Amino acid sequence: MTAADRRRAAGALAGAAAVALVLGACASMPDHGAVMESTVQVDTAREIAFNVQGPAVDADPEQLVQSFVSVAQFAPANASTANVAREYVLPSAWSGWDRTSRVLVLSQYPEWETGVVDDEATTATVTGQAQVVATVDEIGVYTELPEPSPVDVSFELSRAAGGQWRISGLDDGLLVLANFLGDSFHRTTLSYPTPDREWWVPDVRWFPEQSWRTAATREILAGPPADLAHSTISVVPDGTTLALDAVTVDDSGVIEVSVTSPIGGASAEDRALLVAQLSETLRDREGRSVVLSEGTSPLATQSVTEPSRPLTVGDALALVEVDGATVLRRVVGRELTDTAQAYVLDGLDPTALGVAPDDGTVVVRDGTDRLVRVSGEAPVELLVGDGLASPSVDRFGTVWTADSAAVRAVLPDGGTLEVDGDWTDARHARSVAVSPEGARIAVVLDGPAGPETWVAAVQRDADDAPTGLSEAVRVGAPVAGVTSAAWFEESTLLLLGRDPDGADALYLAGIGGLAGAGGGESRQYTAPTGVTQVTSGVGGGSPPLVVDADGTLQVRQSAALWPSVSEDVVAVTYPG
Repeated sequence: MTAADRRRAAGALAGAAAVALVLGACASMPDHGAVMESTVQVDTAREIAFNVQGPAVDADPEQLVQSFVSVAQFAPANASTANVAREYVLPSAWSGWDRTSRVLVLSQYPEWETGVVDDEATTATVTGQAQVVATVDEIGVYTELPEPSPVDVSFELSRAAGGQWRISGLDDGLLVLANFLGDSFHRTTLSYPTPDREWWVPDVRWFPEQSWRTAATREILAGPPADLAHSTISVVPDGTTLALDAVTVDDSGVIEVSVTSPIGGASAEDRALLVAQLSETLRDREGRSVVLSEGTSPLATQSVTEPSRPLTVGDALALVEVDGATVLRRVVGRELTDTAQAYVLDGLDPTALGVAPDDGTVVVRDGTDRLVRVSGEAPVELLVGDGLASPSVDRFGTVWTADSAAVRAVLPDGGTLEVDGDWTDARHARSVAVSPEGARIAVVLDGPAGPETWVAAVQRDADDAPTGLSEAVRVGAPVAGVTSAAWFEESTLLLLGRDPDGADALYLAGIGGLAGAGGGESRQYTAPTGVTQVTSGVGGGSPPLVVDADGTLQVRQSAALWPSVSEDVVAVTYPG
């Protein structure tokens, strides 16, 4: 048997598991009706019995390792699959293996190599090079790499009872094919309240499927991560931990969370908000409600006004050329309508605009170096700078932009601030976009190899004025030539970049990894050709809008249907 034959034989196990996965998912597929497109992730892992098997009799070292990798990637999904994976490994090696200390997300299985192993050998080493497209760390943080990165992996093997090869040494961590990441790890959205308790701020993690609620609860009790620490709050008293090392769901869908005694120091309002926070995070799938207990004693909680999930509030506005003048129009469905009030744009050269949520402040970029606030009266100058980015207006009325040196904010009272983080490093920002809840900002910066998209939390003072940006995370790292980023879903950006052929193209990129099939990786988003501008909103009522080089505005109705709304459009934006 050749090396290629051995790889095909050993790799068949992964194919069998994939078949089981597909069959499990088909049970809930529609079998009639019109073709539909969806970005919803189908949850199937709990219904899947993975078709995995233990070591084949007389498998050689290379076959054994390939089969183990194929099985072990599903071990986080359920205990029975983990027990099958255990059969490949000697007990001493299994007990010392920390499989979730890091997860390497692979584009394909490694090509395995083994030195000469004669019939009398008692040890062997199998090596390979994995092409890693993303990683998941020990607390579930997903990082997409700019391009596949080679990582050397190796396994030590020994002959066990009966002369059968077993793994005696392996590196900590897990190898998972990208297409199977969502079957072994649950994409979990942790929710933290903003300081005014009005909005949830999402924080996407990937936890082992069989214990995701327990892992998520630990993170909630520990408080917001460092990058959100100054943009969100914790209502959990210090020292509060899980009293039982498991969060369970009973047959009626009640999620039982038992915590330690420091919870007694929380106010009734804070306890109620914690229950709401846990419910928002944990009730995916069969979960219905949360019961919080101190030890074995259920805690009474009062009703509370729950924060809202991030949502774009208000219609998009467009700058349109009509009879030689530029006017503002509201985008409603497939039509442009008059705005509630007239806006004076006389004497301006409008090239971009921003609008606050719920018909708030409207700001126009005049040429490329000036921002003005427009209304029914004469425009008011807000900021002058070199090569200003299109403005973004947050829910507090602060106007965001950037010039060749810094990210800048204009406060409602007209004061201006330089709002940077260490990661901006005085690089030119091409695009800024504040999230609907105002706690995060997406910035496209020039990098050494081209534009880079980053998301950071916005730090504010007691008056909601921005004071700085947290440490940022890179988003959509493989997407080339990005010129702008728009909020598409609460943890997803719509990027205007370039495809492999160099043409303008739209991409979806997840903050913490994209939902759906594909292992969290960024993916191209079907759109018309020649797009030069894009805007989108968070929530079903804010479909993406694009403008091409000819000024034609189109709205997305489906992947293949982008009807025209208007011609002669200069710019368009949703609130935010």
